[in-house]
Amino acid sequence: MGSFRKRLHDSLTFRVLPYVGAFLFRVFALTIRFEEKGSETMAAFERDRRPYIAAFWHGHILMMLASPYRMRSKAMISSHRDGELISKMAAHFGVGSIRGSTTRGGIQALKGAIRAVHQGFKVVVTPDGPRGPRYIVQPGVIELARATGVPIIPIVFSCTRKKILSSWDRFILPYPFTRGVFFYGEPFYVERQMGKEALEIKRKELEKRMQRMMEQVERYCETGIWR
Repeated sequence: MGSFRKRLHDSLTFRVLPYVGAFLFRVFALTIRFEEKGSETMAAFERDRRPYIAAFWHGHILMMLASPYRMRSKAMISSHRDGELISKMAAHFGVGSIRGSTTRGGIQALKGAIRAVHQGFKVVVTPDGPRGPRYIVQPGVIELARATGVPIIPIVFSCTRKKILSSWDRFILPYPFTRGVFFYGEPFYVERQMGKEALEIKRKELEKRMQRMMEQVERYCETGIWR
């Protein structure tokens, strides 16, 4: 009896909840007025169907599902139980999954991401995930760019009214009827022949760039002035 209850519980958890979550998120996203900044480069990559690495901060990852560029992508999603729910929900939005992260199950996840790029997919990563520190880029995304030769396109998100959770990543939950802003950065390339010290310089450079982008988009959401 206990085994049956467990199977029933898992079936409800992993089949019903992702479906319900995807439905509710679609309805919720319809209430948000989205804007895009710096989308010209993204549009060019999409038009030519060129693969790239999309880097979102961990606290913004839910809003990736509302991005107009989410199709033909695979996201690196951790292999723990919560990741299974996220993976199944993401599938409802046309987003595939690469299980594992650049720190947990790292080698296998990195191989899966490289394979996805070679198949023509864009790969979505959270450079400060899965455990932080917040807004600190981990080396895995740099290694992925070096191994594949495709650029990292940093993407940040903010909105005018939101709930910020007390989790380590300060997870963003927009309020309904807010204005949400996606800000796309310029392509960030990592040369294949770089050594360890040069890769660390590139890691810090990407980190500073994404932190500056975050400051800029938050200032815009507060003031309405883009500068």
